[in-house]
Amino acid sequence: MTKLKLDAQGLLSDSSTVLFSLSELGCFIRLRCHYWREGELPADTLSLAKLAGCSVGQFQDVWPKVGQHFEETENGKLACRELDRDREKAEQKSDRMRKVANARWKKREVVG
Repeated sequence: MTKLKLDAQGLLSDSSTVLFSLSELGCFIRLRCHYWREGELPADTLSLAKLAGCSVGQFQDVWPKVGQHFEETENGKLACRELDRDREKAEQKSDRMRKVANARWKKREVVG
């Protein structure tokens, strides 16, 4: 699995995240981390609050802003298309690097 990279420049310059409160930012980052690891998020408030590490009341306060970065899928889960694109790019890069490394090792085996 590829690692999730935190895009500090994007986070601090994107008009939809730069004005997040500390609670909104924490929820946003935690949910993105869970999404990266699992590939989807549950859509129910209680589960999302638990994943975000806060109470349901706290979650309901931050979700109006944070929720703009997620969309409901056909199967009733939440998705983050931005992270889906990042994951695809990371997997493509990983595949390219794996092929380069394999070619290098095969070349060594023939020579060695």
